[in-house]
Amino acid sequence: MKKLFLLGLALLLFVACQDKQERYTTTSQNIDVVKKLVADYHNGDWEAWRTNYSDSAKLYHNTWKNAARPEDIRDALKGLLANTSKYHFDESEDAIFYEQTIDDEGKTWVNFWGNWEGTLVANGQELEIPVHLSCLMKDGKITAEYGFYNLGEINAALKAIAKAEAAAAEESTEE
Repeated sequence: MKKLFLLGLALLLFVACQDKQERYTTTSQNIDVVKKLVADYHNGDWEAWRTNYSDSAKLYHNTWKNAARPEDIRDALKGLLANTSKYHFDESEDAIFYEQTIDDEGKTWVNFWGNWEGTLVANGQELEIPVHLSCLMKDGKITAEYGFYNLGEINAALKAIAKAEAAAAEESTEE
């Protein structure tokens, strides 16, 4: 009986000491992948940026329904960034945040919140845009990404610049 009790106790300790995956954390290898994604974006290293995604990754930026390929988002980002003289995410402690959660279905998500800051080439206007990304992770790669950010301010600024340039061009042809 004593041996059975000790065996049961040993089994209980063994089960209790098993490495259980935490449902929420702010440090993980998956978070490191998303941090690398942000660093590659900062550096404009689009080849390295692409390696953070699986081959079949689907990205949903400002939409729930229309998936894009990483290459599509890369091209759109490069087009937008061509209008800036500098850009980055504010990396101060209270302006950038990463977390990993495991949902009830066992899917691993990494969430990112950050403040994007950029300066427009044409007029030096400084912009700040809050950004949220939720990245579905599998085998160390992003398989799906939901990104939400408001481009209204930058689009309005670019329209105003284009309007001013058109007015200046029309004025110079009248002279």
